[in-house]
Amino acid sequence: MRVLEWGGERIVEIILREPKGWFSELLHQFILHKEKTEKSHKIGGRWENQYLEIEKVPSARIPMRFARNLAKDELGISSIILFESPPNSPNPYPPFWFNVASHGEMTGLHNHANLAALSGVTYLQASENCGDLYFRKEGIADLVVKPEVRKLVVFPPYLRHGVHSNESGEERISLAFNLFPFPLVQCKL
Repeated sequence: MRVLEWGGERIVEIILREPKGWFSELLHQFILHKEKTEKSHKIGGRWENQYLEIEKVPSARIPMRFARNLAKDELGISSIILFESPPNSPNPYPPFWFNVASHGEMTGLHNHANLAALSGVTYLQASENCGDLYFRKEGIADLVVKPEVRKLVVFPPYLRHGVHSNESGEERISLAFNLFPFPLVQCKL
């Protein structure tokens, strides 16, 4: 595990080794149900986020639970996991999604949900040159994190981040998610 101090922020990266096989099972569950995903928006000809119900990808609970516990132990942040859209949220999708990037595809600079306490990503399929995750802040050099299968990265949701172009011959597949503060703050209508 590494806690990266960057630009006054703390970002945690760790390779999840236990339980054995969780990532291959999650990848299998995603591929099995890939045609049933709901998609929220297309950017540059690619569906940016692909959503499935937790019942179709139950192994997604493993990295999200690990991230919640890691954040409490290492960052002192208490959070909860939601498997459905937060109450009264204008976003109808659950706060976890899959990203698939083929050769030449990237994810532009963005940040995550305003109500989230933490964001995370874990890699299910990542080969050499598949596109690095990067964080950007005005006035300092980007922080670059190399994707690896089973790597989990936990970071503040307001940090601007993106993913460089996939220059490998294999799709990069990741699960991204947001964790919410405990106790949960209700959205205003």
